[in-house]
Amino acid sequence: MSISTRIALVTVALLAVEASPRTAPATDDGYPLNYVAGTLIRLSDNGAWSWFMDPRAIVDQGKVITGSVRAVGSNAANVSDPQWGNVEIEVYDINTGVVQTTVLHPHFEQDDHDAPSFLVRRDGSYLAMYSKHAVERKVYWRISEPHNPLVWGPASILETPGSDANFAGDNATYSNPFRMPDGRLFNFFRAFSHDPNYMMSDDDGKTWRYGGRFLYGRDGYSPYVKYAYDGKGTVHFVTTEDHPRNFDNSIYHGYLRNGTIYHSNGTPIGPLSTSTDAKIATWDLTKVFQGDPDNVAWMVDIKLDRDDRPYVIFSVQKDGRGLPRGQGGMDLRYHYARWNGTAWHTEEIAYAGTRLYPTEDDYSGLAALDPANPDLAYISTDADPVTGAPLISRADQKRHRELFRGRRSSNGKWTWTPITRNSTVDNLRPIIPTWDDPRTALLWMRGSYVHNHGEWYSSIVCLILPDARFGNRQPSSGSQQPSSGNRHPQ
Repeated sequence: MSISTRIALVTVALLAVEASPRTAPATDDGYPLNYVAGTLIRLSDNGAWSWFMDPRAIVDQGKVITGSVRAVGSNAANVSDPQWGNVEIEVYDINTGVVQTTVLHPHFEQDDHDAPSFLVRRDGSYLAMYSKHAVERKVYWRISEPHNPLVWGPASILETPGSDANFAGDNATYSNPFRMPDGRLFNFFRAFSHDPNYMMSDDDGKTWRYGGRFLYGRDGYSPYVKYAYDGKGTVHFVTTEDHPRNFDNSIYHGYLRNGTIYHSNGTPIGPLSTSTDAKIATWDLTKVFQGDPDNVAWMVDIKLDRDDRPYVIFSVQKDGRGLPRGQGGMDLRYHYARWNGTAWHTEEIAYAGTRLYPTEDDYSGLAALDPANPDLAYISTDADPVTGAPLISRADQKRHRELFRGRRSSNGKWTWTPITRNSTVDNLRPIIPTWDDPRTALLWMRGSYVHNHGEWYSSIVCLILPDARFGNRQPSSGSQQPSSGNRHPQ
């Protein structure tokens, strides 16, 4: 066991905030204070993650495994604290109810971009990949002992290329690893020219080499990319032109198969670059959603249905036209898009509420698609999903972000049921790992997010939701009314 593994291997008891599963009340007023739709398990007392590295959580051998970054006060004030910026692993044994945590990388950096992504190796060990937030040209990885996500080997590093020693835009962040049918691993990450890049491994993640620059965006900040893998050699992705603070983004889709990038309909666009000279721009892909000053888009999640067709959820900022940064973001919406084999269908499905914090007008509480059912989605919002009215908690008379589960019916209507209600804290950034089980594992950040990507006071929590708990019965008033699903042309 390495020194950094021995630093903090801690076992903690399961924290059951709600003693047993609950049936949703018949009316919105019936939700008790600090309602949670089941037994709430606290995985970590402090943690956060960004949303452009995946999978951030996996379920393997009866265990929920996730990673997060610890904050100690403000981003820089407590940098000398030994727990500042610890990259941590949380493991929940579903059968025994025991939660255990360990430190993957001590005193790394207090930034939510540093959270790891995971891959199960062929020998049953785990690969964790992570980076600092664009401060160095390095991607880190560690490999656990077989079947033991609490004991990790030493950290290894890939030095990534740069065009200029002083250009911070070549620094690395975000990792998204996948295994191809021939055994080769790909990791898609942000690095050279602040663009999506990739690296490869032919020994199941022991060693890596740089592959090339995947796509390029505007000469501004960066295109933002979310990936989904079919397990058979095809990587789907959705992307923007830039960061939404810099540009009125649209959403685009393409997929990579056998070294070629394709449009949604299977038309080839061009080969995958094997150097830092990318030939394909994000706007060369298939357009999913047309952005404009009144509809600034940012993707949140992408999954594939049983026919390996993508479905996507993304946020849209509605109120920033002509305003300086920090003056908009008080009207965000969630949109849903699905490829039907010939065309993309998009629709507005819910109010996403207000910006997460000042200075970033496009940051919502985020959402997660159910990987097993394209007609289910989980959203974080501080507004009623249907009416847009502020969610004021009866517990403290303050506005908080709550989680809702949305169900899309055959006629296209979305109905929303609270997962949390009348909270005294925010419920943020939900994720749903793929799991071969009728139950759903729902993880999120529960607490407060203070400023940008470096200060939070949130725990990492989990619910194991039996699907039968929700069934087709929905509460009959307030936030539970069907959404009209406002439709936007392609």
